Order: sequence, then C-alpha cells, then structure tokens
Amino acid sequence: MRLQNCSLLVLALLTVSFPAQASDWYPIDTGRSWVYSGADGRSHFATVGAPESFAGSLVQPLQWFPGSRENLSQDGAGRVFHHGVSGYPAGGYVVFDPPVLRMESELTLGQEWEVTYEAVYYDAGDVEVSRDQWRETFHVINVGPVDVPAGTFQAAEVRRTTERNGLPWYTFRESYAPGVGYVRRTEDDGTTVIFKLEAYWGGELRTEATTWGAVKALYRK
Repeated sequence: MRLQNCSLLVLALLTVSFPAQASDWYPIDTGRSWVYSGADGRSHFATVGAPESFAGSLVQPLQWFPGSRENLSQDGAGRVFHHGVSGYPAGGYVVFDPPVLRMESELTLGQEWEVTYEAVYYDAGDVEVSRDQWRETFHVINVGPVDVPAGTFQAAEVRRTTERNGLPWYTFRESYAPGVGYVRRTEDDGTTVIFKLEAYWGGELRTEATTWGAVKALYRK
C-alpha cells in the first residue's frame, strides 16, 4: 500500500498515543531548526515538520535542505527512534525494521548501546528494490565543551560505528548538547569536521545566524 495513502483514521489514532515527553539530547519538536556548515563549503538547513504518518507510524519529519527527510519519533522516556528516510534513493524511500534507537534519554561517559535492523529500499513507485542488514553501535567517548560557530556547548561525543551486511561500513563522531541537539560531526579522528552548527532556533534556546549562508537558510523554509 502506498505510504501516501495511509488513512486519516489511522493517523488520528496514532496521534492520540504520540508521546509528549521531549528529548533533551535530540529535540525533535515541530519548528525546531538548525543550520550547519559542511566540509563541502555549503550551508545545510534542517527543520522539523508537523507530525505525519510514515510506514504505519506517526513520526516527526526532519527535512534537510539540500537532502532527504529523516522520519523520527520519541517514546515516553525521551528516547528517539529513526523509522527511515524519504526522498532517497532517487525519490524513493527506505524503511528501517525495526526502527533504530537513535538517541537514549540520557548520555553519560562510557555509555554504549547497539542496534540491528533491516533497511528495506523502495523506489518512487513503492516497489521494493533491495534489503540490507545493518548493525550500529553507539559509544559515548567524551563529555566536555565543544566550540562551533553557534557557540560553546557542554556536549557528549558519541562514536557511531556501522556494519552493512556483515562488513565494516563507516565510523564517525557526533557531539550533542542538551536542549540543542547535534552540534558537530567529525571523522573518527575527532578533528576532521564534516558538519558544525552555525545557528539554531525553536524551543527555548536561540542563537543568531553567524554566516551569510546561515542567514540565507533562515528564508529557505
């Protein structure tokens, strides 16, 4: 069945049970937005849209510009789950089965968790194309200040290691600040920056855009 044709009744029922507890480390409330500068020299804008249905679950869509859309949800404890990706590959989508535990409710030094799941790929016509088996491990390797253009944040650095169909795939590090979310991504060396936070807004915390690219992104909704 096409995802776009999920009944309004199902969506309404899901809405009733949608958890109200907010994630502190990975906030996904509607309207939350971030601007990052990338290693490619471009600004990347991400914003959380209103809840909608994806693969039978109610999700908060995190739309990236340029890029695809991540479909996220949270439980009553504030844990964040990743249900899949829309718009990739080539206008299709990917469903994660089961949804991936993307963020725990608390992050402490030395904490680890592991997930295994199947990624099911569909084309734009909802035809299954392929499946992959994934294994990911998350390990909090550092807690301390992180400097990015948007400011200095007390953050937890998480090493994320992935395997695809039993073979090593990639390893990188992401730093998360309470009430802000993801503030920096680096290669596993910890120094080669892939993304860094330029500006953010929504919720109680706010910062001004610090680059011309970030300013332009404010008008890209």
